[in-house]
Amino acid sequence: MPRRTDVTPRDLKDMLRHIVIFERFAENPSRYRWRLIGGAITPIAGNHTGKTFEETVPPEHMERWVSCCDLVLDGGQPMRCLGRVHLQGREYLDADNLFVPLANDNNEPAFVMGLCHYTPRCSGSDDIFENQIASLPGGLL
Repeated sequence: MPRRTDVTPRDLKDMLRHIVIFERFAENPSRYRWRLIGGAITPIAGNHTGKTFEETVPPEHMERWVSCCDLVLDGGQPMRCLGRVHLQGREYLDADNLFVPLANDNNEPAFVMGLCHYTPRCSGSDDIFENQIASLPGGLL
């Protein structure tokens, strides 16, 4: 698992606008904060850099967000999530997100980096993407 410090903005320059990084700063229960939000994501999720999930994620989605991040960090493997956006009136968007674990400087899984892509919902896609999660073998990245 790469460390967060191993991945630089220069490495991600072509995708940086679509990147988010979450940091797990407490465990049992897990708590997360937004460390980075790309410019293409802020119109959808908001500019929450430095804020915690408790401050920004709707309460009805909190368990799902924390569980997904925990799954990525505890499993040590990437995860792709397909679904609907349920934030700030953006329900007309579909989400295709790839999340990968990153370690801290002590090589402990502590960060989740996401590559997020949002598109307007296609007609007829109402039930296709709802709540789908597909794990990717680590070797595909």
